[in-house]
Amino acid sequence: MSTINDSVHELREDIPLKSGSRSTSWCFCSEDCLGGSRFINFAFGTLTVVITFALLIQIYYGDYQVIPHGSVATDNFNCSKIGTYILKEKGNAVDAAIASAVCLAVTNPHLTGLDAEGQILIYNHRTRIAPTFIDFSGINVVSEHLPRLVLGLAYLHQIYGSLEWKKLITPSVELAKNGFLVQKSLAQAIKTAKAEDIFGFLETGNALVLEKLGNTLKTIANIPENELYSYITLTNKPNLAQSIKTVFNNYDIYVPGSSSIGPSLIKNLEKIENLEHSGVSSAEYIYRVADITENSYNDLNITTNFHLGTSSNVAVMDLDENYVSLITGMYAMFGSGELTSAGYFLDDHNKGIPIRSRVPIILTDGEVICGKRMVFGANDLAVATQLITLAVQNQNATEIIEQARFHILPNGKLGIEGFTAAAFSDEVLMYLNTLSQPVTLFEPYSSSNIVEKIKDDLTSHSDSRGGGIASRF
Repeated sequence: MSTINDSVHELREDIPLKSGSRSTSWCFCSEDCLGGSRFINFAFGTLTVVITFALLIQIYYGDYQVIPHGSVATDNFNCSKIGTYILKEKGNAVDAAIASAVCLAVTNPHLTGLDAEGQILIYNHRTRIAPTFIDFSGINVVSEHLPRLVLGLAYLHQIYGSLEWKKLITPSVELAKNGFLVQKSLAQAIKTAKAEDIFGFLETGNALVLEKLGNTLKTIANIPENELYSYITLTNKPNLAQSIKTVFNNYDIYVPGSSSIGPSLIKNLEKIENLEHSGVSSAEYIYRVADITENSYNDLNITTNFHLGTSSNVAVMDLDENYVSLITGMYAMFGSGELTSAGYFLDDHNKGIPIRSRVPIILTDGEVICGKRMVFGANDLAVATQLITLAVQNQNATEIIEQARFHILPNGKLGIEGFTAAAFSDEVLMYLNTLSQPVTLFEPYSSSNIVEKIKDDLTSHSDSRGGGIASRF
């Protein structure tokens, strides 16, 4: 049986894919593929295809230059790597998202877990039908071994899964039982939440083994699929609906509809769309976006209607132009703080505001079929707005995600990340100071991860705020 290490041959995001890779759809994003020299190249390739056929299997496993590819971006490299392993094993984007989300429940227990909520957008760019939106935030749990995240992912698997359930869960079983290296964000969260009595005094790079959680996941992995699906009933079935769309600077922006912050995000974008600016990174533009967004928070009662919990975003594109943005999270770091005998944290589902502010997003060029397409997610309206305004410009995926950000705090004030990798210039801060006295925010920060495709060229990036690394092949 192939394993992750011997079959993925994935590339980290900081190692670029070789040029010449193509999607599986023949000339899908190459409108001029039969013109000029490309016709000659095509004819030559046709003549030699029989001779080279015997080498294709070897090339598939060792040469990224001629094979189609997909990518997964998460807050943990282990989880991105597991996602691309699933894609390489002929799984689809939903399969990869399921496997990655379970992995994040192991490696990032401060942000997500087996009892976490979740929302997902699922889209196929070949059909270009509006993405399907599935929300498993409010479903009722069945038992300790079938908590909220598991039921939500089981529902996704029942509708969209192509690989067997066990294959998707087993990599995370091995990770929990064998141990993994603690990332900076988890080590910081343990100190902030004073959770040393549960995890011990961990530093970045220490190994953490979660034996109880591994045993729970093993039990979950071994549930027969028919039995697993039988637990999904009318009382705990996730909500399924179409996403809603807005056009922003000639890009189609898809977000969740009702019972989400999506409609409020669209209203905010409508106010911003016609702003004149010399560049989205200019001080005046950032100031005006912040001003409009701050007013939207007040006018739409954002902090009253939506709770800012934790979030962990999985972004996936596969070989067949399936795009998935999945975002999971809890009410607060480590949920309720109560660790079950099964090794995961319970969440505070009935505490405070029922609707969370997190939002999955899919963006496509509204005019060019093979123009820019992006999959990402955000933890609130302010961050989502900033990412979208950057995405419709010429910035690449890494620049979009790593830009400095402002936040709107529950008290209505501006929050500025004290983030050394990306900080606002003195000029921007001078402008923002005219709105209110910004409050400096400290780590850990919420992160957003992205997969981008332009024509057949695919790039991806995991936010350094979350400490992850994207994986692709």
